[in-house]
Amino acid sequence: MWLLAFITHALEGGKDDLSDIAVAFFALCFVSLASSLVSIMLLSRIAQENLFNLRLWLASRILAAPLREAQMLGEHRMMAALTSDVDSVVNAQEILPALLIEGSKVVAVFAYLWTLSPGLFAFVSAFIASSFLAVRAPQSWGWRWLERARSSENTIFRHFRAVTDGGKELRMNARRRRAFLEQDLRAAAGVLKTQRLRAQAIFIFVERAAEALLYLLIGVILFLVPRFYGLSLEASTGFAVAMLYLGGPLSFIGGWLPKLGRGAAALRNIEAMGLRLTKDTHDADDESRALSQLRPGALELVGVTYRYDNESGDGGCLIGPISLRIPPGEILFLTGGNGSGKTTLALLMLGLLVPEAGELRLGGQKVCDENREAYRQNFSAVFADAYVFDPLLGYGEPPAQARAEKMLTLLELDGKLRIEEGRFSTTALSRGERKRLALLTAYVEDRPLYLFDEWAAEQDPQFRDAFYRRLLPDLKACGKTVVVITHDDRYFHLADHLIRMSAGQIDGPLPGALEIQPSFGQRCEHA
Repeated sequence: MWLLAFITHALEGGKDDLSDIAVAFFALCFVSLASSLVSIMLLSRIAQENLFNLRLWLASRILAAPLREAQMLGEHRMMAALTSDVDSVVNAQEILPALLIEGSKVVAVFAYLWTLSPGLFAFVSAFIASSFLAVRAPQSWGWRWLERARSSENTIFRHFRAVTDGGKELRMNARRRRAFLEQDLRAAAGVLKTQRLRAQAIFIFVERAAEALLYLLIGVILFLVPRFYGLSLEASTGFAVAMLYLGGPLSFIGGWLPKLGRGAAALRNIEAMGLRLTKDTHDADDESRALSQLRPGALELVGVTYRYDNESGDGGCLIGPISLRIPPGEILFLTGGNGSGKTTLALLMLGLLVPEAGELRLGGQKVCDENREAYRQNFSAVFADAYVFDPLLGYGEPPAQARAEKMLTLLELDGKLRIEEGRFSTTALSRGERKRLALLTAYVEDRPLYLFDEWAAEQDPQFRDAFYRRLLPDLKACGKTVVVITHDDRYFHLADHLIRMSAGQIDGPLPGALEIQPSFGQRCEHA
């Protein structure tokens, strides 16, 4: 701000005064540039730290939320939050340092105007305040259009998932593909485009209106105020130069309002997701501590019920009440038709779904909110839609990697990929091969209880037979409790317990199994 004062003084004093202030002028130029650089670097660092924390916080909050709550949010909404919302917050945070600097310039200009003429300063302040109130209404319309555009992004992300997940189906049917592109994607993208254009048009109008009002104010100061107010030449020149200088910061602030609006809308959307952290989230990072809270033993369900709500409001789908007990070191086969409740029962066993009524017990100890995270650490699971991570997350130490490499050979995947520095060289495999890789990671985890959801459904006869006749007996011999969801009735006799589900209920236990000798691979070397 002192630069502006020096320039104004030089214009008023003529050439004779320039030599007296030249040194101070260039010194102030250097100080201004240096302080601006330091402040921007510091504020940018703060913004990046906040962004770093936001990304980790959002990911951890999604993972800490109950499974059913995350399912109700929808994958497309969570992906929009993790990508679009985070990017919007990034863009907003990146300009905050510059906005603070420009805002400080505005404050400094007003302080300088006060020193020139308190009366005219009051007039200018009132004019700017009135102008701000005049453009506030259209500005609020722009905020609302940005909020609508953010909601429309959820729909866009849902359609993008259809492009990736349903790509084969869309390629196979040109009629369906055209309908999807023209009716769904084009319509949703058109709505989003319209909403953003309207918001942008409003903010451009506000910016240009503010600029016009500023020039109007300068004209009043130059041509009307000296005639009616009797302002001195020094004050009039100072006000005119200051107002011209003020146009830059005000234009900058106004031009970045849309990005600030998108950032604010993104933050509100993240907050509106309403994800809650569980009480024992920290225990997930300490498996040994978690396992010490619940000792492995018999797995029991006592009068467990669960209800899926639906949109019709008729009470949804009820699972249970279910009561069963699986002794440690035994194998349970769970079978039943589609929609019978097998997967829901499995998720209840795993602690991923919370029963509405009844109790879940492990080793005689009741599972509750305080120890549910610890309870889950006793399980290794391979789901029907298993996701395989590139690295052996949490199991990259040499002993675990050696077990993984041995299993890689036994599962005949050593010709497809390698394990390098605790990471698979590729996961671009067939569905059956990815299921085998998921089985490998579960085997390396070496936990007391295992659950396999239709693992053998996509395997060739060789691996299907090895799974039932060699792997499962090997796990049993190591004292592992195993739950298998299966339709392979030719292997039912190999289970210790066989349960059939129907309409959310257990039909009843079916005849048990034969005793077989384990012979799969490494037996209990890893136990």
